[in-house]
Amino acid sequence: WGTLLALSLSFSLAACSESAGKQELDENDKDKAEAKLDNESAKSEKPKEETKKEKKEEIWTYYNDAKSSVTWEGLKFDIQKVAVSDKAPTMDDDGKDITGSAVAVKFKVENTTSDKVYNSYPDQATLITSTGEQIEDVAYETDDIGGEINEGVIKEGQVIWFLKRGHAEDIKWVKIKWDSDYTDPSGNYDLDKYETHEVKLDLKQ
Repeated sequence: WGTLLALSLSFSLAACSESAGKQELDENDKDKAEAKLDNESAKSEKPKEETKKEKKEEIWTYYNDAKSSVTWEGLKFDIQKVAVSDKAPTMDDDGKDITGSAVAVKFKVENTTSDKVYNSYPDQATLITSTGEQIEDVAYETDDIGGEINEGVIKEGQVIWFLKRGHAEDIKWVKIKWDSDYTDPSGNYDLDKYETHEVKLDLKQ
C-alpha cells in the first residue's frame, strides 16, 4: 500500500506541476472545433459571455502562422500552430518542481468519411528540431487524440515534447512525424494501408 500511495502522490504532483503551462495553452486556443449543426441550430446557439481575466505572464511564445494540412485517405490533419517555451513547468527525477524547454503543437484530426474507421497516432509523434534534437517521447500532459478514429469524428488537442538540451526559443524549424493505418474490415490484407506522415514547419526565417 505504501508503494501505491507513493506512486499516486507522484503522479498527482506531476499533474499539478505541469498544469500551469498546459492551462495557458488551452486558454490561448482560439481554434477549437464546434459541433456539426444545421444552419438553424447554429443560429440558436448564443455566444458565451467572457469574463475579464487578470493578465498573467505568458509562458509560451506562439507561432500562429506555423500551420500545415495533410490529407491521407479519409483522414485530414490540421496543424494549427506551434508554441515554444524555456519556462514550461515540469519535475525532475526527484519530484522537485523545475522549468524546462518544451515545444507544443496544436493538432486537429478529422475522419471525413461516412463509413471508414482509421487508426492514427499524432499523440505519439516524433519531434525533430533545428537545434539538433530528436524527441520520441511526448510529455505527460499531451492530449489523447490518437488511436481509433471513427467516421465523422474530430479529435483535437496539444501534443507536447520536453527538450533534452533546452533552448526552445532558438528553434528555427520543427519536423513532426507520426503514423496512421487502415485495416480492411473484410479481412483482405491486400487492402490494408499504412502511412508515415511528415511535416516541417518554419518558425523563424
